[in-house]
Amino acid sequence: MGTVVIRKGRAKPLWRGHPWVFRDSIERVEGDPEAGELVSVQDASGRGIGCGFFSPRSKISVRVLDRAERIEPDCEFFGARIERAAKLRRETLDLSVVTDAYRLVHSEGDLLPGLIVDQFANHLVVQFSTAGMHRHREVILDTLEELEKPRAIFAAPDKSAAKHEGLPDAPGLLRGTAPESPPEINEHGVRFRVILGAGQKTGFYTDQRDNREYIGRLARGRRVLDLHTYTGGFALYAAANGAREVLGIDSSGPSLANAVDNAMLNNVRQVRFERDDVKSALNRLHEAGRRFDIVVSDPPKFAPSKRDVSRALSAYRDLHLRAMRLVEPGGLLAASSCSGAVNVEEFEQTVRDAAYDLGRHARILHRGGQAPDHPVLATCPEGRYLKFLLVCVE
Repeated sequence: MGTVVIRKGRAKPLWRGHPWVFRDSIERVEGDPEAGELVSVQDASGRGIGCGFFSPRSKISVRVLDRAERIEPDCEFFGARIERAAKLRRETLDLSVVTDAYRLVHSEGDLLPGLIVDQFANHLVVQFSTAGMHRHREVILDTLEELEKPRAIFAAPDKSAAKHEGLPDAPGLLRGTAPESPPEINEHGVRFRVILGAGQKTGFYTDQRDNREYIGRLARGRRVLDLHTYTGGFALYAAANGAREVLGIDSSGPSLANAVDNAMLNNVRQVRFERDDVKSALNRLHEAGRRFDIVVSDPPKFAPSKRDVSRALSAYRDLHLRAMRLVEPGGLLAASSCSGAVNVEEFEQTVRDAAYDLGRHARILHRGGQAPDHPVLATCPEGRYLKFLLVCVE
């Protein structure tokens, strides 16, 4: 078992519970640990901080798994962590009252950094984003089969993480039997078919559940525009809750085909979808004089890392400006960002800047984030990645 020794003066965040050991915080690595191997983490004086999986190709060289200097990452270890995660969702949060689709394991938020497991009815989709979790893949899959008894388990690799960690990035069936058709899930009474492991993330954005429900409650009798609609999430919530007119826009043909299928599944006829680049669509709608009571902006990640933040903030400001031009005076802009590298203050500033440039007043009515099945470890605030603002635009 190798040992990672932290440079003098750089161990304080780790002692306070932060789980990430950055490459530039390391004084030396003792032994010759391989990628994915369990290593001990010590401060400069030799005191043990904990242990975690080693990722020599990543900027985050170790993700601390436990405060013990050594653990056995076996079925018993993973079983205890996954059972605790499942209990949080099923007993504490009682999610079965509102949905049969949720995040069962959320990486650092469930003390299993590098592992994501989403449940869609009787199926699971897993994402291994560190060499350590991937190295223990079979043990984790065995544990999930024993505890959850899913019909099938699919892989949905994070391509960016796979590149940095040197992992395979092909999606596909891992265990069980693939369903003949995409399984159906129910969320607050709105139904979706999920193409498991395909498209973005694991096939469906469970993190926006509460925000979708919030917009749905406001949509009755209103005209709603859903930008980057993906498979129709916000658009279908609005339509199912009595919106007068709903338009969803996305550039992905397969995603929109799924969205149309979901609209038919919910028997909503006042919603339509258009395939277009969102920026082009916003310009086209503006030139046509179109206005909406609610505009939802939920783009993909603009800032994968810190070096992308400046460019991302400019892109958010531009998107908000174009979206605000379509909001009726007194209407609402619902603006989201899933870029963890962009903080809340920076994101709010892009809304203020866009309103200023248009000569309009913007009042923030509500601040939201990811649903509670995506918990944030208190000592790792970086886990709060999703920002959601509801803005009244005068």
